[in-house]
Amino acid sequence: MKKVGRFLLALVLASAVPTVLAAQSVWVGGGGSVPLGDYGDYANTGFLAVAGVAIPVGDGGLDVFGEGFFGQNSHSDVDGDKTNPYGFMGGAQFTFGEADATQGLYVFGEVGILFHKYGSDDFEGSTDSGLGYGAGAGYFFPLGGLNGWIEARAMSASTGDGDSSGKTSFLGLLAGVNFPLGGGN
Repeated sequence: MKKVGRFLLALVLASAVPTVLAAQSVWVGGGGSVPLGDYGDYANTGFLAVAGVAIPVGDGGLDVFGEGFFGQNSHSDVDGDKTNPYGFMGGAQFTFGEADATQGLYVFGEVGILFHKYGSDDFEGSTDSGLGYGAGAGYFFPLGGLNGWIEARAMSASTGDGDSSGKTSFLGLLAGVNFPLGGGN
């Protein structure tokens, strides 16, 4: 699985420059990360940061996007142990309402690669990866000459041996800023 992860990472990075040049908006944000399922049995609430680019598709409120994310959750059972979920996703976002709206609702779905990096103060950690997927909804609003946004997203991946103990799932509650580059939201 590590070879597949490296291949997908190289593919994403190779396509990043043309994507950024064609982007209509760039965003950054962060907030809380709430572990779910088996991951929530040992990981505490932590943080999640995201950054991405979006390109509109037509005039109907549809965008395609690429983003990177990084999170950290300490463990509840051992001091010094933590997990860093991070990765790269691509997806589609649909914004409801008029194309020139300054505020409104959006929904999105995404797929990509999610890495689960375990670290400890007592011994060397390990990293697993898997096909990641996510979905969410948010609200954007004017914030000076920029757009602010708030959203909730669920993300998940099977990062271990394919059983439920290797599943990394979490809920992100995020806020951020969108920098329009060419008139996009």
